[in-house]
Amino acid sequence: MSEVNEFDREEYERRKRAIFESMSKRGQQRILKMGYENWDPFIEPKDPRERLISSPAQRATRILVEFYETSEFKDVARSYHRELFELARGFIQGETRSRIIFSFCEWCLSKLKEDEGK
Repeated sequence: MSEVNEFDREEYERRKRAIFESMSKRGQQRILKMGYENWDPFIEPKDPRERLISSPAQRATRILVEFYETSEFKDVARSYHRELFELARGFIQGETRSRIIFSFCEWCLSKLKEDEGK
């Protein structure tokens, strides 16, 4: 059994070396910077759709659907879907950007009310 693993390891290393040598000098430098031994050229790339189908994304979508159904803005709000989606997902994931935008909105509303009272 160890012979099979040894053969697989040798084949892996041979293919890894072939990929490395076929890369541009700039690409090779990038790999060497992170460490050739740490580099695995056979790892599957991340699926960019995962951002849209992850549970925070699904939760943000549910929140937006409910907002669209109950909001006085209805169809107008839907035209800002992408921005609202990113903001809702940011809240769910605890992103600083979303918290700052929310904090600004609260501050701005209180400032406007304060100015109306003058």
